[in-house]
Amino acid sequence: MNKIITLIMCVAFSATVSGQTVKVEDRIKTLEGDVKTLKGQIETQNGRIASMQSRLNELADRNAEYKKQLDIRQILSVTVDSVKYGIASTEGNTKTGNVIVTLMALNTGDDAFPKILHGASLNDYDGNIYQCSEDSMSVGGLSNYEVLRKNINTKIYLKFTNVLANARISNISFYGGGGTTLFSLRDIKIDWK
Repeated sequence: MNKIITLIMCVAFSATVSGQTVKVEDRIKTLEGDVKTLKGQIETQNGRIASMQSRLNELADRNAEYKKQLDIRQILSVTVDSVKYGIASTEGNTKTGNVIVTLMALNTGDDAFPKILHGASLNDYDGNIYQCSEDSMSVGGLSNYEVLRKNINTKIYLKFTNVLANARISNISFYGGGGTTLFSLRDIKIDWK
């Protein structure tokens, strides 16, 4: 009798294990299918990323070509008649549209008046032109007719008004007597606040 009970228990146990094995095998097949689906999605995303990277590279190349064609290069300092002019800062006020350009001037020659007293104009990349009137320019924080002393740095302040917020300067031109352009500074970022 013990043998029969043992036999019945073995058969029952065997049926239970067999049923669980089928469930585990079904679960493994489902997981394998999910893995294949995820691998396919990853390959699709990698393809999209490669396509986007290729497009970014194309745009970077095109931008470089445009800059070369337009001859855009940053010029932040220049020397004219023994005076070296350079951009010290460019600050813009988004509320008022005022842009203050601060130049640093170093005269290595004899004491002299700066030759840029007849004005300056600012061009932005949108094609707008802004003028700096003579009363909006000061040398060393004083009037616009102060002398540049030999071997002493002097700040020159220029105020441009009604500049469009978030503009970037493509060119600032400075004029001497008779309206001739003495020099230009190019591709200058405005620090907007």
